[in-house]
Amino acid sequence: MRKFFFIIMCILFSVVGAFAFVEVAPNSKVCLDKKTGIYTPYKEGCFALEKRVSSGTGSFSEFYDENNKFVYMLPTNYEFFYKDRFIGFNNDELKFYEIKGKDAKLLSKEDVSEIFPDYEIILISQFDRNKKYTIKNSLFKSRKILLLNDTNRTFHKFFVYPESSRNPLDKDLKEGMIKSLITVYGKKNVRLKHFGGDEFELVVK
Repeated sequence: MRKFFFIIMCILFSVVGAFAFVEVAPNSKVCLDKKTGIYTPYKEGCFALEKRVSSGTGSFSEFYDENNKFVYMLPTNYEFFYKDRFIGFNNDELKFYEIKGKDAKLLSKEDVSEIFPDYEIILISQFDRNKKYTIKNSLFKSRKILLLNDTNRTFHKFFVYPESSRNPLDKDLKEGMIKSLITVYGKKNVRLKHFGGDEFELVVK
């Protein structure tokens, strides 16, 4: 009986998905402890802030209080709760931050690996002079890659090609939420292309 119960629990756990996070979508609310700067998912009675998207080209996250008064803008454009941490991602920088109050602390490769354990992290600095990075993959397999920028380069106008690689295999993630999450299928190369010709390429062998 215990063995049967254990198997059922494993199945249910796998259905939940690989990511234990709560997305903070535009026009949704979060709670903020003004003394500690710690954010928590929204519940009634807290000091609530509503997330909106800036009208500028960066589409950064802006927060307003319940009186519709602007409070501040984060240096990120996608946020989620991971365990008890409030994490933001900048799709222009391809960098993750832990946010407390108005402060944003850059996360290391090790920090990001803890949040996305099923993804192979490749640093932008690992690409060669021709902006290429070679990986191996079987013809009928897929690999989940997370590109993490450890340079001063920005990626505001870059997009992932082919488009099929932009949609991660994980059911809890939608295309475009985190641009640097990429799925490599078979022997197909994946490019991070810039309007105008500049590009980074994952070469699959």
